[in-house]
Amino acid sequence: MKVAVMGAGAVGAYFGALLHRGGEDVTLIARGQHLEAIKARGIHIKSYQGEFSVPVKAVGDPKEIGPADLILFCVKSYGTESAAHQCLPIIREGTVILSLQNGVDNEAKIGTIAGNEKVLGGVAYIGAGVTEPGVIVHTAEGRIVFGELTGGISERGKRLEQTLREAGLPVEISSDIQAALWRKLCWNAAFNALNALVGGEVDILVRRPEAKALARAVMEEVRTVAASQGVELPEDVVDKLLHWTTTAATGMKTSMRQDLEAGRRLEVDALNGIVVQKGEAAGVPTPYNFALHALLKAIDPGS
Repeated sequence: MKVAVMGAGAVGAYFGALLHRGGEDVTLIARGQHLEAIKARGIHIKSYQGEFSVPVKAVGDPKEIGPADLILFCVKSYGTESAAHQCLPIIREGTVILSLQNGVDNEAKIGTIAGNEKVLGGVAYIGAGVTEPGVIVHTAEGRIVFGELTGGISERGKRLEQTLREAGLPVEISSDIQAALWRKLCWNAAFNALNALVGGEVDILVRRPEAKALARAVMEEVRTVAASQGVELPEDVVDKLLHWTTTAATGMKTSMRQDLEAGRRLEVDALNGIVVQKGEAAGVPTPYNFALHALLKAIDPGS
């Protein structure tokens, strides 16, 4: 399978490296010093599961790749439309575009440009960061859940799941990917935002009762907004996400905190902003997400 990874940051480079190690024909699409380092030395993964390096191919322009069977779409949410246009030269009739981005509206944006029928929704459960060009530190989990945006399990989904598993990716196909996307947004809206504002590592936020209570309130708002969009999340979803954070997020910095420390634009509009936007449209109050969105916009290097 010919795989293009659009946006070879921490998430894209990690999964691209696994696919290359599993025997797939992978090309990472990167830029700057990161691109030059990959070209020179490949990708080096420092994982809690063990270290490895792979001599994976990398380019700066998708047009250098040629038609792809699978595009792992891993760019930041604010770059979705621009990146989708850049991918058009490598999309053929049977190309599948699997979005592994933060947020719940990226897939629709990609579909408008490349064709809705080509897009699968996906959620990447992973703690990872780029510590230096060409080097990824992998600190937590490392699996993908994906599925058809309209629900159900398709034959192409089954085939893709089998291919990814055979290449060594921990992957699961979902019959309700919309619920998975909103479930992750629950966690992201709370912990990406609060970790960016408070600093340190994520587990600080669940070891302090007041911060934990605030995170719960933010997630409950997301759950209510999801219901207004026709996505019913279980009543215990917030408790489960808090438990996961307590047990699995020790020592982890969120992507938004990493972006802030690096002086990069924040994905605040795709996380807290989208909750506020959809809440307003549905008549659902979202004061906690509104406050986080406003505070993050005030410190966003990209604002």
